[in-house]
Amino acid sequence: MIILTQSEATNYQLLDSGNGKKLEKIGNNTVVRTDSNCVWQPQLPAEQWQKASAVFTKKAGWQKQKNFKEPWLFTYQHPVTKKSIVCDLHLSQSKNIGVFPEQSAHWNWISEIIEKQKTAPQVLNLFGYSGMATMVAAAAGAEVCHVDASQAAINWARSNQQLSKLSTASIRWIIDDCAKFLAREIKRGKVYDGIIMDPPAFGRDEKGKVFEFEKHIYELLGLVKQIMRPKPLFFIFNGYSMGYSAMVLHNLLLDFYPQAKIECGELQLKEADGLRNLPCSLFARFK
Repeated sequence: MIILTQSEATNYQLLDSGNGKKLEKIGNNTVVRTDSNCVWQPQLPAEQWQKASAVFTKKAGWQKQKNFKEPWLFTYQHPVTKKSIVCDLHLSQSKNIGVFPEQSAHWNWISEIIEKQKTAPQVLNLFGYSGMATMVAAAAGAEVCHVDASQAAINWARSNQQLSKLSTASIRWIIDDCAKFLAREIKRGKVYDGIIMDPPAFGRDEKGKVFEFEKHIYELLGLVKQIMRPKPLFFIFNGYSMGYSAMVLHNLLLDFYPQAKIECGELQLKEADGLRNLPCSLFARFK
């Protein structure tokens, strides 16, 4: 198993972590968010934490301070085009803000793969959220289909497309349940070269339909298999429950792609002083 940390091509820093929280500098704001993995002690003095522009707690949600600056933008410098991929960050009802900076390690990886292709590969991004991976792939030259069951998420992603100056990029925005969409694509005979799959441990769409990883992931992978080319360009499979090993994701992919050279591990954030890493999510992938 391997460890991947966030790309340096972002305006993100994990300043400190501990006592169930993390202190992050993202663009022009510093925020504090809860994180159950941070069972150790913080290294920075309390005064540094108290300067945060916004603080999230489970009881009170987000508490915005007077020094909070808007607009609040996360940027990633595309390694191929050198252009900035931009996400307009929001203080939502949950602690999520619109971006997972640790995923930038995957963005570098897919950019290098896509950029080497002579023709535009067809890439499918399932559970696409605010669109960062979609825009990175499109900027590298792919034709991307972005699927999410949330109308709000799709609107957010389309807005980020404009902020990133990718209005002419080849992106299809689909508001739908991922399994239902895949079933229709199978009937249409559609095939894809690359897959980015980012399912939650648990999710509920706007119509109340529930997605539970353990119950639904195998069926979903079976549907994905049917719309993949016989020799896929790449597959990224992320998981967010730290209660099991990345080898679980590896073994799931192995059931469907027994000949693939699958690598798996953790995506982590490196603290600014370089002494500690914060584990964030699991992954398995191959090319």
